[in-house]
Amino acid sequence: MTVSWNAVRPWLGTVARLVLGAVWIWAAWSKLREPRTFTQAVRAYDVTPEWLSRGIGYGLPVLELALGVLLVLGLVTRVAAAVSGVLFLVFLVGLIQASARGIQLECGCFGGGGVTDGGNTQYVLDILRDVGLLILAAYLVVWALTRISVDEYITRHDVVEMPSAKRLRTEQGRKKYEQQVAASQKHARSRGRWLTGSLAGVVVLVVLIGIGVQSSRAKIQGTLTAKNVTVSHGVVYGKAAAATVDVYEDFQCPRCLDFEKSVGSTVDKDVQAGKAQVRFHLLAFLDGSSSGNRYSSRAANAAICASDISVATFVKFHNVLYGKVGGKQVQPTEGSNGRTDAQLVSYGKAAGITGAALTTFQGCVNNENHKALVEALTEQGSKDGVTGTPTVKVNGKSISPTLSAFNAAVAKAAKSKSSN
Repeated sequence: MTVSWNAVRPWLGTVARLVLGAVWIWAAWSKLREPRTFTQAVRAYDVTPEWLSRGIGYGLPVLELALGVLLVLGLVTRVAAAVSGVLFLVFLVGLIQASARGIQLECGCFGGGGVTDGGNTQYVLDILRDVGLLILAAYLVVWALTRISVDEYITRHDVVEMPSAKRLRTEQGRKKYEQQVAASQKHARSRGRWLTGSLAGVVVLVVLIGIGVQSSRAKIQGTLTAKNVTVSHGVVYGKAAAATVDVYEDFQCPRCLDFEKSVGSTVDKDVQAGKAQVRFHLLAFLDGSSSGNRYSSRAANAAICASDISVATFVKFHNVLYGKVGGKQVQPTEGSNGRTDAQLVSYGKAAGITGAALTTFQGCVNNENHKALVEALTEQGSKDGVTGTPTVKVNGKSISPTLSAFNAAVAKAAKSKSSN
């Protein structure tokens, strides 16, 4: 038995439509749950101004959900597929430019996303996936009528039954049939424009409402102040000096560990010598790298708890988290379970916290008293354009996180100050 292309085509379109719709709904649902996290993922591409990054972060998931619903229902399929194709092209441009610029990030296509330590970037797979989805969208733009769809149901009423052969042989019969066909086509076009315009208006309204709702959900709830920490400057270590060093770190980040091993002792010496003042910005970009343990956030919270005692205590605790206790590296390997609260408290003891201060520190760690402040510091780091950790700036200029680059920047700052 021979199967014609005309018979197979609408069923292939049905499969393409349902796959595309399911992908959009899955992607939207993953992003809608964490509006702030997805906005940070958008910023990590470093191609949009802040207002647009926020608009994309809050509005794109709502648009994706609307497209998914339209495609699953098979309603205005061609328009939904065309918009999908445009979005996939934009995604491809974003991924390709990020790869070309050497930006290390996860795409955020299905939630999460944003900066990484650079070890798990899979641009090739992301690009191939989007190319495949773009092909499906293009298929539906060309052949939009599919089975088991609202579009198919609606178009059934546009069919004009053929008159009898006898009637078609008369001029009057042929003209009447042609007029009926023309009228049906005109009605279908008018209805299509009205339906497309109405649904476009509804989708735009839903997206705008969604932006407002997601913006409200993204607001950080809780206390954003601590004794020795501010959202803008983090933990300030040392007196004002010729070199102001901003260090953006994540306690889960392996490259941050490398930075601390190679440069950390020099940073301490330069602060003690009055050559530099260091501002530690504690970020939690890598919560997803600790098997749901949220180690980045909880470790940053514990570090702020240590800073409540004093900046000196914070520095000791900070160095413990990047050091070894009992001969074992404190930082958990990426993808493994992060350290427990009890272990974080034990690291406080290793940093010299004792007595009543230890009791207060333990309560602060267990209750995650500075959770909101950690969220605010992470959000501020994203706004500051941090697209990877560690990010190190000396007097506002980014430098390579190496000992030679750090020494050169501090020396240059000292020379500049002396010449003035």
